[in-house]
Amino acid sequence: MARKEVIVESAINLTKYPNKTLEGFYLGHKIVTGRFKEQLIHEFKKEDGKKVQVYGFTSLNINLEQVDPGVYVWVTYIGKSMEKNKYGNQSHICKVEFDFEKRLDLPRADDEPEDPELDNDLPF
Repeated sequence: MARKEVIVESAINLTKYPNKTLEGFYLGHKIVTGRFKEQLIHEFKKEDGKKVQVYGFTSLNINLEQVDPGVYVWVTYIGKSMEKNKYGNQSHICKVEFDFEKRLDLPRADDEPEDPELDNDLPF
């Protein structure tokens, strides 16, 4: 595998954009460690090719579990729930819609080509 540099990109917080819809191809998620806990960051590719990363929250994470990477989605942050969760807080709610027929062909992780210049004789 070729050596790559880690590039830290910022993610947006959907809770700052109520009733606005983010649409694009869902590319998947990654786990990052924050100040207090691990958190998911979801990545989308808009039709213009621009990539957008979004901080996950419970409703978004659960809804996107049903969507395969490469599928076109519409994500709308609705607001906070009326009920309180077990910690006494209102939960953030979003609506996720998807179109399984509109998708990108993404390479699978195990389809990665081998680097012919890779020197396998290194001791580390």
